[in-house]
Amino acid sequence: GNTNFGEQIVALRDDYVYTNEPFDTTSMRAMRERQIRHTVRGGTFHPKFSPGGLTDVEYLVQGLQITHGLQNPDLRQANTRRAMKMLAEYGFLSQDDYIRLRKAHTFLRWLIDSLRVVRGNAKDITIQPDDSEEYAFLTRRLNYGTDRERLRSEIARFTADIQDINSRLLD
Repeated sequence: GNTNFGEQIVALRDDYVYTNEPFDTTSMRAMRERQIRHTVRGGTFHPKFSPGGLTDVEYLVQGLQITHGLQNPDLRQANTRRAMKMLAEYGFLSQDDYIRLRKAHTFLRWLIDSLRVVRGNAKDITIQPDDSEEYAFLTRRLNYGTDRERLRSEIARFTADIQDINSRLLD
């Protein structure tokens, strides 16, 4: 496409997104709660939309980018992984938080990709009950063998890490 036009669009976006206005965490959290209510069936885990899921990583990263991106244009990355790296390099994510967040992000991407294969459906990635044959297949697909408890434990650990970092950094 037209390079000049693309640059104009990016400049308009930056003027709109990166302002001196504080990031509205309250509105973001309210929006996130509505999203969870509308996309996650009670008693199930959806690795993208459930609390501590991939969406919470994206909201956290984008909230930090909006907060610090005006003074630090290098943070304006469209790629979540690159944005996390830049947030760590600039000190907005501690090294420990960066590593935990990166590992959780990698795990959730791997989980989602594996669920798409197991389910045979790119859209339906809700994890089935852990006593189901589908969960057993997912456990094997993720190289946990027959250790369903280890998979449950890792899901719990990574989602807890995301929620912890999110609650501390976006107050």
